[in-house]
Amino acid sequence: MATRFPASSAEADSAFRSGGKRSAAPTASLHSFAEEVILRVAAQARRDRVEATAPKIAQLSKALLSENDASAADFVRDARLGGMTADTLYYGLLAGAVQQVGNTWARDGIAMPAMLRTSHRVWRIMNDLRDVFVQISDRKPGQHAVFAPCPQEGHMIGLTMTADDLRRRGWEIELVSNDDHDGLIADIERRAPISVALGATSPDMTLPLTRLVVALRAHIPGVWVMIGGAITTQEPDLLDLTGADAVANSAEAAEQLMLAHLASLVERRSNRV
Repeated sequence: MATRFPASSAEADSAFRSGGKRSAAPTASLHSFAEEVILRVAAQARRDRVEATAPKIAQLSKALLSENDASAADFVRDARLGGMTADTLYYGLLAGAVQQVGNTWARDGIAMPAMLRTSHRVWRIMNDLRDVFVQISDRKPGQHAVFAPCPQEGHMIGLTMTADDLRRRGWEIELVSNDDHDGLIADIERRAPISVALGATSPDMTLPLTRLVVALRAHIPGVWVMIGGAITTQEPDLLDLTGADAVANSAEAAEQLMLAHLASLVERRSNRV
């Protein structure tokens, strides 16, 4: 599974290394990305993951804020190789550590440059863990997906026509619409989809799309996200900007991408030990 990092997270890392100077992504975009990552992941913390002990959570929290860029990722990798389950790795260890970081941030105990760097590290670990969730899933992949327009997106015709076209091709497509960011995430999470397609028509929707991708990954760790709509022809760097897995500007392209993803899931399932 290819891992992509939103441009905002990469820019955040670059900004920290250059002493806080940013040249590409607007400050508001960077802050929005950091908040989405930290707050979303922190909200996933569960107390019933007993393997993720308080000392381990505290160690990872410290690693996320350390000068060593690889320290946190290495800590999670070692826990994974040590036999910690996917649920415990994410909902116990990572989410617990991010919750501690977030609490310190809320008390103004962490400067924004360090917070941007930390959010980038968390995002990288989230993406590393996606493969774990895909591999351990016992759910049989099927031709099902959730389609949703970006909140405040006023054009639904194209997304609806694509959904109808794919239904005629034998797909089960659930079309979900909610103009509230949190409400849309909750609506999609309740359906626990393997694949999600987000629609948008304007480059102005790039930041909201990025926030959606981050939130979906936080709530559904193994989810595969595709972006469609007119924005795909207007913003050539959409994948890098949002961290999505794929873009498609037609029903045919969307189907081919989703079929390829399902084939990959089936192969992973058959090779699972």
